[in-house]
This record gives sequence, structure tokens and C-alpha cells, in this order.
Amino acid sequence: MAFEIERERFKELFEHTSDGVMVIDRSLRIVALNPAAERLTACAASDAVGTRVCSEVAVCQNAEGFELCETACPGAAALERRERHAALDVNLPGRGRQVTPASCIPMTAADGSPLAIILIRDVSDRVELEEQILARERLDRVTGLYGRAYFDDLYRREIKLAQRQQRALAAVMTALSGEVLDGPDADQVIRLVGEAIRASLRKVDVAGRYDHQTFAMVLLDTDAVGAESLMGRIEARVEAGRATGKIRGVFTVRHAVGTVAQDGYEGLLKATRDRLAWGV
Repeated sequence: MAFEIERERFKELFEHTSDGVMVIDRSLRIVALNPAAERLTACAASDAVGTRVCSEVAVCQNAEGFELCETACPGAAALERRERHAALDVNLPGRGRQVTPASCIPMTAADGSPLAIILIRDVSDRVELEEQILARERLDRVTGLYGRAYFDDLYRREIKLAQRQQRALAAVMTALSGEVLDGPDADQVIRLVGEAIRASLRKVDVAGRYDHQTFAMVLLDTDAVGAESLMGRIEARVEAGRATGKIRGVFTVRHAVGTVAQDGYEGLLKATRDRLAWGV
């Protein structure tokens, strides 16, 4: 009786959840695709079932954008070693190679054979939010990042979504300092850092210019290690830009990281801002 209840509950979730669900077998072929996955991938279940997941439906990749199919396939890890990948990105060919966050979870079929579920997150409500506040200033003119007001709106939405789905979330705040920021080259320095941030983020991440020389980022499905790795890429790009000699004067870049595991959902950004201020 309990098994029947669980099976019915899974069927209801499979049919009605807003996140995409793909079930794959040990040959990495799709055996089931829920309605949300059809919508998110732009692939009909009748066409997708029986095809390899990495062919035309969803291609797993790492934070740097490199495909994982041949080297570190999350589906193969789930099927062969029962490993769970709670945070990865999938590239959706049917959506013009749009990148969206996903998870890969091992499961077992009724006959005992291994299966894996790929969950594709529905981020469409961020588009709805953007449409609601199009009349407001969205982008900072110097950096191309979101302005403070728009960033705050997106941050609140990301917090609510992550809390509702119990997903990991990290925040990073970065501050610049140096006499150059008080001179004529200030905008050039700030623009350089903004470009480095934009080039380093995934499409699902949110970043904004928090004040004159401070930047804030919110990273979905990311822990402290992932956030520090991101900052390493940003700082490397800043140094590469500085090495061109276009920036005159000395400036420093410092940052602080917060996670929901350490700071909770509601206090995430404040705790990160406090660490930045205290230098811890």
C-alpha cells in the first residue's frame, strides 16, 4: 500500500512540477520526459524518448562552459556509482543553447535496474519579474551590471525561490580601494572590474553595482568553494586587464563570501556585507 502511495505521489509530482524532469537509463537514453521538461527543452516527449540525453535535448557542462559528456558525465556517475550531482548546468540546444541550472539524482526502477533523474530548474519567473519593472533603471551605465534597485529586486526573488526549493545559494561582495578611484581614471577601473564580473558569471547568476566601488553577486546552487573559485576567475581577468597598461594608478580588490548554509536565507547578503566591512 505504501509503495502504491509513493508511486502515485511521484507520478503527480512528475506531471505537475514546474521543473523539468528527465529520466534516463544506463545507456544514457531518455525513458521519460515530463510536460515541464518538454516546455523547457522545446523537445516533445514523443521525439526525445529513446534518444541519448546529450544529443539534442540537454548537454551537461561545468561553470566554465565545458561539456561534461565525454569526461565527467553526471548521468553516468549517477547510474554507475550512484553519485548525486546537486548543482550543474545544462545547455539546451532546442532553446538556442540557453544555459540553465540542473541536478542529477540516482534512482532505481521497479525491476531494480538503475535509472537517473535530471532535474532542470524553471527560471521563467525571473523573466516575469523583468517585465514588471522594465520602466525602472536596470543597468549601471559604467559596468553594464544591474543597478542597485534592480539588483535588490532580483536578489529578493532569488532568495524566495531558493528557500522554497531548498536550494543552495551563495553571495559575494567585492570592494575596490585606492586613490585612483578618486581621480579621472575611476570609471575605467570600475568598468574593467564590471567586465571581469560579467565574463565570469553564468547566465543564471545575478550581479549588480551595489554602490560607487562595491559589487554584489548572488550565485545559485553554489557553496563557499564555488564562490571562491568564481572570485579567482574574476581577479585573474582583472589582473589581465591591468597588465595591458591601460589603467594608471594602484587599486586593490577585496571580497567576502556568504552562503545560506552558514548565514541562512534571510540574512545572506547582510552577513556577506558585514564580512566585507570587517575584513573577515
